[in-house]
Amino acid sequence: MKQLISRFILLLFVLLGMVRAIGQENLRVLTFNIWDPADIPFWEKHANGYPVDQLIHYLMEDNADILLLQEVSLEKPPHQQSYEIIKKHLSSKGYLYSAYYKPNGTTGYAPNSDNSGYPLAVFSRFPIEETFATQVTKEKKMSKGVLGIKIRVKAKSLYIFNTHLSIGNDSTDDEISKVALPFINKVTGDDMVIFAGDFNSPPASEYPNSSKRIGDYTYSSQTTQFLLGAHFNDAWAILPKGNKKGNGISCPGQDDYIKRVDQIYFRGKGLKPTLAFAKHNLWDTINLVDHNGVVVHFVLD
Repeated sequence: MKQLISRFILLLFVLLGMVRAIGQENLRVLTFNIWDPADIPFWEKHANGYPVDQLIHYLMEDNADILLLQEVSLEKPPHQQSYEIIKKHLSSKGYLYSAYYKPNGTTGYAPNSDNSGYPLAVFSRFPIEETFATQVTKEKKMSKGVLGIKIRVKAKSLYIFNTHLSIGNDSTDDEISKVALPFINKVTGDDMVIFAGDFNSPPASEYPNSSKRIGDYTYSSQTTQFLLGAHFNDAWAILPKGNKKGNGISCPGQDDYIKRVDQIYFRGKGLKPTLAFAKHNLWDTINLVDHNGVVVHFVLD
């Protein structure tokens, strides 16, 4: 009799697990700074032009559902946008939905060119219901802005935002606290949100209440502390070791303090990470050490 009861309890737990799994949706998110395709002299010297095919393989090899890209600049000003070329390749691979934002400004390889600006792009396997973008408020102008999308997963709204901050906490603190966060809060309300990109700042979850002078700039964890204060969670930091692969480093060529500037944050009931890792270096063959992609797997209840 006891054996029958034990089997019944075990079966009940299995069935409950199956019901729960049926009610969940998995979502994989990748963020990657693709290294300015507009730096034509560099790419022509080292790779006979920007290696789009190599990039596409890198973006797809982890089967991510959402791709958040930074520095999607014009490849050959003023004739071709790398965004359009990447979009053509990815749309044939199932990423049928995308958004693009070119900030006003002159950052990038060609500082006196309208083709500069380090644009942001998002590619999605889910239909995009709305697109959002901003660069400025009355208090502050970001150098590269914020690009967001709204998708629907399991009949629930999910907002995903992509950004690329400036360098130095005299800019990044205000970019987050005076532009990005107020904008995201206004758009999303209490809905689920993923906020990722190249923050050019150390994670406050690892370096709380700290700053460090490196070269010509001072970096501070206050930039990302604003996110934690707004109830965002650092996906890498919150996961137990068994749910992480590698060391999470996305900028191996930098000082230890800023080796994890590419981060993925989230907040909202029903959204939780299950796995996180930093990818390998795409540019090994040309001895370029820059950003590595970061991937986080989420479950949505």
